[in-house]
Amino acid sequence: MIYKALFKNILYPVYESGIRRRKTLHYLKKLNQNQWMSLDELQALQWGELKKLLNHAYEQSPYYRGLFQTLNIHPDDIKSHSDFLKFPICSREEMVNHNQEMVARNYKDKVSLKTTGGSTGVPVQFALDRNSYEWRTAAAQRGYQWANCEAGQHTLYIWGVDVGNPSFVSRAKNALYHRLFNRTMFNCFNFDDKEMQRCLEFINAKRPTGIVSFTTAIYNLAKYIDDNDLQCASVPSIITGAEKLYDYQRELMEKVFQTKVFNTYGCREVMLIAAECEKHEGLHVTMDNLFVEILKDGKPAAPGESGEVVITDLHNYGMPFIRYKNGDIAVQSAEACSCGRGLPLIKDIDGRKMDEIVACDGKVVSGGFFPHLLKEIDEIQKFQVIQKTSNNLVIKLVQKQNIKAQQLEFCSAEIKKVLGDEMEIDFQFVDEIPLTPSGKYRVTISEIAQR
Repeated sequence: MIYKALFKNILYPVYESGIRRRKTLHYLKKLNQNQWMSLDELQALQWGELKKLLNHAYEQSPYYRGLFQTLNIHPDDIKSHSDFLKFPICSREEMVNHNQEMVARNYKDKVSLKTTGGSTGVPVQFALDRNSYEWRTAAAQRGYQWANCEAGQHTLYIWGVDVGNPSFVSRAKNALYHRLFNRTMFNCFNFDDKEMQRCLEFINAKRPTGIVSFTTAIYNLAKYIDDNDLQCASVPSIITGAEKLYDYQRELMEKVFQTKVFNTYGCREVMLIAAECEKHEGLHVTMDNLFVEILKDGKPAAPGESGEVVITDLHNYGMPFIRYKNGDIAVQSAEACSCGRGLPLIKDIDGRKMDEIVACDGKVVSGGFFPHLLKEIDEIQKFQVIQKTSNNLVIKLVQKQNIKAQQLEFCSAEIKKVLGDEMEIDFQFVDEIPLTPSGKYRVTISEIAQR
C-alpha cells in the first residue's frame, strides 16, 4: 500500500509527465470525468473529435485524400452518422497494401511502427503517433481502474513475452520497467503444470492485488488448482483479455480465486476497446477515444444482434484509422449500465476464435502464441496453423515477399521451445488460404480436437 501511494503520487508523475514528458495522466483525468457524462454529451464530444480527424486525414493523408476525391465529397459534407456510413470500410488487407500512403505527411518523422499479432491470420504493420499512445494508455488505465487494478499495485501478469533472444540491455530495461510498475510476469505461452505450480506458490506467498491474464492461461491455472484440490489465496481482482471469455470459465475462476472477473476487449491496433465495470452488465466502450460501430450488412446492427466491429481511432493523427474492420464480431447491448456511466455497453464479443494446440508433453497452448510469434516476420501476408497429430504441425504461409530460410529456422526454434523438440513442423507456401463453408477464416485448427 505504501508503494502504491508512492508510485501514484510521486514516481509515476515524475516518470510519465516529467522524464517522458507525456500527457497520459492529463488524459486519464479527462477520461475519468468523461465517463460520467450522459450518452448524448459523449456522442457530441465524439462527433467533434471525429470531424477534426476527418479534416486532418483529408489535408494530410494521401490515401484518405484520394478516397474523398473518389467519392467526390469533402469532410464538411459528412454531417451525420448516416453520412459517415457512406465512407468506405478499411480492411486489414487494404491497410497492408496502403499503410505508407495512410501516414500523414506532417507526421512522417513523428510516428513509431508497430505490428499486430495477426490474430485473424493477417499481420498488419501500422504507425502510431505519440499523442495517440498517450490517449490509449490512459484509456487502458481507466478500464483497469474499474477492476480496482491501478498502476503501481502489485500485479501478476500472465501474458505473452518477447520471442527470440532479446539482448541483455532489452531484458534489463524490461525488468526495470516491470519492477517500477510493480509487475511480476509469467509467460502464458509456456504455462505447463510446473509453471502453474510455481505461479500458485507465488500467489500464495506474495498475495498480488490483481492478476491480468490471457483468458485461456488463467482459466487453465484455475482448472489445475481445482482438479488437484489445491489451496489458493484469494485475489482481489482478475482481468482477462486477448481471448473470448466463456461463462463456464468465469464461474470456475471466481470460485477458485474467490473474486470477481473483469473482462476486457481490445486489439493491438487501438489497445482497449471496451471493459467491464464493477456491475458486470457488459463492457463499456471507450467512445471518448474511439468511434466503434457494430455493423450488419454495412448498416448499424440492432441491439442484441451480432455485427462486425468497425473502429475509428479518434486520436491517431499519425496514421488515421478510419472505419477499420478488425475481424471481430460483437453484440451491442440495448441497456444502459446501472453504474451510471454514460459509456454504452457491448454485450458479447465473438471474434478471433482459435483452437488450442497440444504440445508433445500434453501441455495445452493458446492458439494466440502463433500470431504473437509470426508478427515478427514482415514478409508474411497471411498464415494458418493446423495440428495434424500430437507431434505434427502444418503452417501455411502466403508471402508478401520471399521468406528467408533463417526466418523459418527462427520460427521452428521458437515453436519447439514451447511445444517440444519432437514437434515436426511443415511450412507450406500457398497462394491463398480458403475460408470455412460459413465464410470464416480460422487461424489455428486442431484436428486432434475433432477426433
